[in-house]
Amino acid sequence: MKSISLRLKLFATSVATIIVALALAGYFISSLFAAHVENNLKADLTDQFNRLAAQLDPTSETPTLHAPLANPSFNIPHGGYYWQITDPVTNTRARSRSMWDEQFDLQNLSVLDGRPHTIRIIDPEGTQAIALVQRLQFELPDNAGSRAFDIIVARDLVHFDIAMAKFRQDLFLSLAILAIILFIAAWIQISLGLAPFRAIRDNINAIRTGTAKRMDENHPPEVMPLINEMNEMLGNQEKSMTFARSRASNLAHSLKTHLSVLQSESEDLRAARLEKHADAIEKLGQDMHAIIDHQLRLSRLKTRSPADFFSTPLKDSINKIVNALQRTPDGRQREFIIDIDPSIHVDIDNSDLIELLGIVLENATKWARTTVSITARQLEEEEKEGENRPRILLQIHDDGPGLTASQMARLGERGIRLDEQGTGTGIGLSIAREIMEKNHGTLEFSRAPTGGLQLDITLSSAR
Repeated sequence: MKSISLRLKLFATSVATIIVALALAGYFISSLFAAHVENNLKADLTDQFNRLAAQLDPTSETPTLHAPLANPSFNIPHGGYYWQITDPVTNTRARSRSMWDEQFDLQNLSVLDGRPHTIRIIDPEGTQAIALVQRLQFELPDNAGSRAFDIIVARDLVHFDIAMAKFRQDLFLSLAILAIILFIAAWIQISLGLAPFRAIRDNINAIRTGTAKRMDENHPPEVMPLINEMNEMLGNQEKSMTFARSRASNLAHSLKTHLSVLQSESEDLRAARLEKHADAIEKLGQDMHAIIDHQLRLSRLKTRSPADFFSTPLKDSINKIVNALQRTPDGRQREFIIDIDPSIHVDIDNSDLIELLGIVLENATKWARTTVSITARQLEEEEKEGENRPRILLQIHDDGPGLTASQMARLGERGIRLDEQGTGTGIGLSIAREIMEKNHGTLEFSRAPTGGLQLDITLSSAR
């Protein structure tokens, strides 16, 4: 199961948090704005109610005002402001001109308890309105008693609803812009927070490719415990490998010392005319030398994991080997023709490539008559490890005597030489095949156009 990116997890969490926070903020801001506007409406209604009550003449048979109210909306039909005064005893009414032929009928009479109540009501236009309702008691002159009036002052909510809709629209747009800005800020913050992990990955790649031995300690304190643990692990691993190689080298040196003694004994036997026993001891010594050399050279090969990748210049490595071979007796008498683009880099550790090239070019130099040709070219891309990887074909051929098909089929087996009459143990090409297997390459033999042996080495191009 493929895990989700930590960056995406953090960003998704940030997005969800920002959306919830802005939604709650939008809800509370909208509610606060609505409450503020509604309080202003109630304050305005209270002011209009007090003015209306001050102008009411309680001595008149029907509810009458001493003077009209100053707000002109009361005098305009359906003007948005309305008032109505009712005598609960005689059921006579007086109302503002804005009421036109309509009147307010209270469904809930419990609001007429002598205290002011703010209620929602339907105005003469059939729209929602907010109203202040109260039953007032007026003292009549000359101690004639008191008189009650039910007073309603109302204002429609059309403008309030329009203002709220416009405010919510502007608020939503502002919060949306703010959300986008916060998303970008969250992404930048997450990227900056994860930047040390990119540096850690680069350090690990540097260790894999051999350009560094330890993790860089220039990291934030939060990740330094991990860096210290990795450096300690790398240090212990390096000590273990150094110790193992040292032990192997010491063991090989000790064995070769005893083999030298056996070689001396074989010469004494040969001097005593015991050639059969001398040949047996020499053959045994050569085989033991071959086994020791084979294991030592294998121990020098780089152990490679699937995540490792390298970028080694092919032509530079070949030039180093050719320059060394040209100092040997066979190399001085050979012509090396190199046709390789300097930009070609292969996915193999530099030491492994030098080991491989040393083996195959030494063999080609030994068996060539006059010329060793070395060419390289890029093949078509192939699918490898989930990505398209180009392959590099390195061809090395000589103009020597060549081999038969059956001899070429056995090449690379330990103990098989290029020429059964030649010298050596034949472990070189076996090492070459080991290197190819560790680096997912191939090594094939065929007859060269010049009649000699041709080696086709296929390696992955550097990423």
